[in-house]
Amino acid sequence: AALAGSTDAIVALGHEGATGGTVTDPTGPLADIADSVENVDTVIGDHNDLQVDSLRSNGVLVTENRGKGIRFTRIRLVIGPGNEGVVYKTADYHKPWTIGVTPDPAIQARIDELNAQLAPILGTGIGESTKFIPRADQCGGGTGRTCESLVGNVVTDSMRTRYSSIGVQFAVTNSGGLRADLTCPNPDLAGDFCPSYAPPPYPITRGQSLAVLPFGNIVVTLSVNGAELKTMLENGVSRMPAVDGRFPQVSGLCFTYDIAAAAGSRVTSAVVANADGSCTSTPVDLTATSTYKIAENDFMATGGDGYPNFASRMTTQDIMEQVTADYITASSPLS
Repeated sequence: AALAGSTDAIVALGHEGATGGTVTDPTGPLADIADSVENVDTVIGDHNDLQVDSLRSNGVLVTENRGKGIRFTRIRLVIGPGNEGVVYKTADYHKPWTIGVTPDPAIQARIDELNAQLAPILGTGIGESTKFIPRADQCGGGTGRTCESLVGNVVTDSMRTRYSSIGVQFAVTNSGGLRADLTCPNPDLAGDFCPSYAPPPYPITRGQSLAVLPFGNIVVTLSVNGAELKTMLENGVSRMPAVDGRFPQVSGLCFTYDIAAAAGSRVTSAVVANADGSCTSTPVDLTATSTYKIAENDFMATGGDGYPNFASRMTTQDIMEQVTADYITASSPLS
């Protein structure tokens, strides 16, 4: 037993993950944190859907799981009999199985009860589309974090259109905040708050809109000069060809970039876009001599995903998902 007021083990848990390396030798923010802490036995990370199980040179055990229940990690800390604290540590990761496991009837009943309450809200139709609007991008990346995506186009068009009356010309959002297909699945999935249907058209429910934008982010508007806009776009393509949530989905402009160039010097040009998304020949001045009004989300505007921190100059607007839902209803059917 521990003495009163003493601590046997210290575990640090945070939402930073590895971005590369191997299971036993990871790289990225999680490894940097584990290597820099003192008097910590174990660091548990998350975020990037990578498996980590590494004992660092400073004695810190660091772990991270694959996401969405693909793996779970068991950590063992052995406490010494005196005041030594942790005298042995290890971790191993496992694939969860449901074989032979019966759902707890009380928990299932509670889930059914909650779903029944949510169904009238999340099952409400807010619009439709003439085509399927996936999270996957135009390069085939399932998480939509490598190239332009149709769901990214809809969300940023929503932001730009909503605030065009106050002068917003461009909208930018990070792909990592877009988490699902916008149109209902076909064939239907049980319990998804979507109807069974034969397309076209493709229905969109409030549940799908909230699945795309589940984090409660808020749209903010602000003015930036062309050089600052370029910095934003450069950050968005800085991790390519790696799959990264900072990849920018945009509305109101088209920009070109070269991933063979050094990160920070990849954006080669930008032009104004037409309302239908096609690119004009009107240049966007990516120097400090021009000023543009933009819309982005509050996560990005406060430095999220490596974007410039513009918190001091941003104006808070409306909840991003509500803006998107309103746009879908007003513009339905989307095409």
